[in-house]
Amino acid sequence: MGRLFYIGAIAAALTGAWHVAGNYISGNQEVPAPLAEWNISERPEEERYLYDYAGILGHFEEGLQRYLKHITRDFHIEAVILTLPKVPTGSDVDQIASDVLNNWRIGGDYDGRAVLLLLDRDRQEVRMEVAYELEDVFTDAFVGFVEDKQLKPYFLEGDVGTGLIALMEELERRAELKQQGEYTSELIAGLDSEFISGGAGAKRDLKKYSQANDTANGSATASTRSIRGARSPEEAWRTMLAKWAGQGSDLDIDIYTEMTRMAMGDPERPDPRTKKALPHWQNAEFRVLRENGYAVIYFGYKNGWDNAPFLFCRDQQGWKFDIVYQRRLVVMGAKQSWFVEQGRFPYVSLLPKVPQSTGKDLPLSARDLYRCSDDSSMAARMNTLAARLDGNPDDYDIVLELLRLNVITGRRPNHVQPLMERAKALNPDDPIPYKYAAIYNVNSFFQYKTALKEIEAYLDHGGDEVFGYSVEGFLHYRLNQYEKAVVALDKVLNSAPDDIYALSLLARVYGLRYLGSSELDPRRAHVHKRYRKGKSVA
Repeated sequence: MGRLFYIGAIAAALTGAWHVAGNYISGNQEVPAPLAEWNISERPEEERYLYDYAGILGHFEEGLQRYLKHITRDFHIEAVILTLPKVPTGSDVDQIASDVLNNWRIGGDYDGRAVLLLLDRDRQEVRMEVAYELEDVFTDAFVGFVEDKQLKPYFLEGDVGTGLIALMEELERRAELKQQGEYTSELIAGLDSEFISGGAGAKRDLKKYSQANDTANGSATASTRSIRGARSPEEAWRTMLAKWAGQGSDLDIDIYTEMTRMAMGDPERPDPRTKKALPHWQNAEFRVLRENGYAVIYFGYKNGWDNAPFLFCRDQQGWKFDIVYQRRLVVMGAKQSWFVEQGRFPYVSLLPKVPQSTGKDLPLSARDLYRCSDDSSMAARMNTLAARLDGNPDDYDIVLELLRLNVITGRRPNHVQPLMERAKALNPDDPIPYKYAAIYNVNSFFQYKTALKEIEAYLDHGGDEVFGYSVEGFLHYRLNQYEKAVVALDKVLNSAPDDIYALSLLARVYGLRYLGSSELDPRRAHVHKRYRKGKSVA
């Protein structure tokens, strides 16, 4: 799925779907503390899986640490990511990776089953080091291809950190295959034949990729683009597949919204992961589920990330692929399961019988919700603001509005994070940047602990208490900190006794507390009463 589902199918899957799926995350799990200088001879900290000395993965830290822990525990393969600002003089990434794998005893508690991903920021080189015990599944052909496939497009877009995380999707597929044990050398060779081997091991020099030599991620200009959207969701779907397959150049149909085009580039140039999944989508049976101006291409509820639905909306020109809600609502979970987010969002009512999640159930105002009907004007405004910001980088109003638009459309961290940091630096006392930082960490990464710090800062800086405590209550609820959730939500009801969001969330919290309490506990009746009250109102 690569760029196609960046947030919905990769980042969500790698950073937060384990919480959504349940039974994976303890509410007491802490975000790792900042690291001191690294030591090649000895592992600095046990049971830590992300060592970001180059400082390029900070906005993923909570979720990525959680995901790597999931790989280690559930597949008995210790997976570690190490980023370095610079490889020592006289060394190269191959030798450093090998030394770290051995000296740090990665995989030592798992029969030597280990994978290390090392990034040298200075030389822009990467190495995936695989322990001998895994080489029958994590072959050179496999490792070389996933590095090229994921790192190349993200590097071109100045977002190497995201590319590193995206690699993990393929890692989990092979880890699951290894765990099941039902494979032969012929099967692995057949799988490898789908990949493009680099022919020289797994190291990839990112500097060889340049915008001048590869325009795969460039978007088409207005003069070369079609102006007609598809007449139906099915036509949009089949046209999109044809264009991804390189067979749609003569089809005078534009099947991307402007926000989709900003996220994915030219439909005639899909990334390799999309091409790899094309045969499945081209041959899969599907139904079109449609309601007003929204439609779903639905393959039935089947396990497998490639069976997740595709979302299309109708704008002024016709039916087009909706990347914003695709990222927002379609969540990829553990072991190739997938979910649809609950809430008052488009598309959700079309998929009532699939597993649903409340992992992003924030009380957002209409101003902070994306609408397909506003897509073109929103994209144009973002481009205008970005151009104005180039000429006046300290204009706080421009920074803040551009931050808001980037957050509610779920753009990549390399677009959002600099704006977030600049807004906080320009006006440290304004609570609004902290609000959007909290929203972004929930909606894009399920990073509840990180979001909790942001919403606490929002409240400390005088933000709206009803919104702030509602979000704080939600975050404590997602972290299984039910007592703290009740305290926060009661503060909401003190100011707004009829707040439906707080009442419904309290019902969930008390319902979980009731189910977890002893039948002999005299407080059980009170808990059940609070649950029934909230449920009846909500």
